[in-house]
Amino acid sequence: VIIPAFNIANLIGETLDSVLRNETDMDIVVVDDASTDNTCDIVEQYVARHANIRLMRNAMNTGPGVARNRALATIDSEYCLFHDADDILGAGAVDTVLPLMDSTNIDVAAFRYDVLRTADGPPGEMSPIDKNIWDNVLGDRESAMIDLDSAAQFLVTINYPWNKILRTSFIRRTNWHFSTARINEDILPHWAAYMNAGHFLAINSSLTTHRLVPGREQHTSTFDERRLEMFKALRDAEKLFEDSPIFRAKFYPIFIIFKA
Repeated sequence: VIIPAFNIANLIGETLDSVLRNETDMDIVVVDDASTDNTCDIVEQYVARHANIRLMRNAMNTGPGVARNRALATIDSEYCLFHDADDILGAGAVDTVLPLMDSTNIDVAAFRYDVLRTADGPPGEMSPIDKNIWDNVLGDRESAMIDLDSAAQFLVTINYPWNKILRTSFIRRTNWHFSTARINEDILPHWAAYMNAGHFLAINSSLTTHRLVPGREQHTSTFDERRLEMFKALRDAEKLFEDSPIFRAKFYPIFIIFKA
């Protein structure tokens, strides 16, 4: 479980507690992206108590994509989950997904999520775009193997990395990675995961909660000049279609609509 962190001292403990509410044998890697608060101090307290947590520190702030890539280069686990430092992983979420991935020998699994939109309220449903796609494709099935050729609309679900678990051998085989853009760095890995896999396991349960509280400083709610980094992120994703005539023939029209 790879967690990039930047100035998140007030929430990183809750996030780590949520990840630890899974019984699966896992290593948790927190990459501190040159925080100026006491994020590292809190993580080090967890490191002292839990042998499976380690802390990597960036000397300078690089953005979440670079931080994730740095940690990714160091892992040798069978599976990998990228989690945000302020999100809440469901109790037993990993324990639920991995046996299904084992039994189906699948490289990519995705699951539904909730969104916490107020600091003190209950979480609500996922974004309307995503909810409509999940509802229309899966209906009331608990899980399903999704063929991208017949359900390409999953490509335009929001490109979050934390509602997917990937097999590490798939990551290595396809050179899967995050963009170095500081905003929308997850467009590239989202499209690359689904297109390279071709089919994936969709689990029709909400297994994580994304924190999207107005007024908080986070990439999702950044709308100043930093948002222009999206053009670099889109160029990085565009290269997937330049390198693969198959991807271009099948999915490029969808990408053009997405990009517009």
